[in-house]
Amino acid sequence: MTHADEPRPSIFALARQLVGGVIKLAKLELAQGRQEIGEMLAETRTGVVMFAVAFAIVLIALVTLDIFFVLGLLALFEVLPPVASAIIIVAAFVAVLALYGAFGAFGRLPAVVTIGIVVLVALLAVGFAVPVYLGFSAAWLSALFVFVFQLLLAGVFVARGISHVRIGPPEQTIASVKEDIAWAKRLLKRG
Repeated sequence: MTHADEPRPSIFALARQLVGGVIKLAKLELAQGRQEIGEMLAETRTGVVMFAVAFAIVLIALVTLDIFFVLGLLALFEVLPPVASAIIIVAAFVAVLALYGAFGAFGRLPAVVTIGIVVLVALLAVGFAVPVYLGFSAAWLSALFVFVFQLLLAGVFVARGISHVRIGPPEQTIASVKEDIAWAKRLLKRG
């Protein structure tokens, strides 16, 4: 039997083959999408574990650093005149606001939140500067000042870190499916 003598497949057989091929292709694309999402999750999981370890180490270091800052700040407040101590406190809170602005945190936040942060920082600055200006320099006030300042500083880094976390759709799979659809459309137009 020659090539010309072979029976031609029926339209139903061809349609069945086409549907079978489309189903296989869809399964392959789905498997690729699952794999891509799995890789993204594995990478994200690794990043989260690294964040957690770094966070624990920073917490331990902060305890030691806090003790140093509290004692140093208390000694500074006792030596400096009250006006100079109050100026230092206000300058520290202004520096935190400047960091928020420098990292672009205000641009990503709603206006109400931005105004709230500015008002909170201003109230904290006044709340710490006034007692120090009046000559009140207890150790707990220095400790509270350092604690609040560190929390505000941590907020700057959290806002910046959030902007770097990106989880989205499997873009390679989507691009591949679009290519498959375009290929199928071209094939259908020719046929």
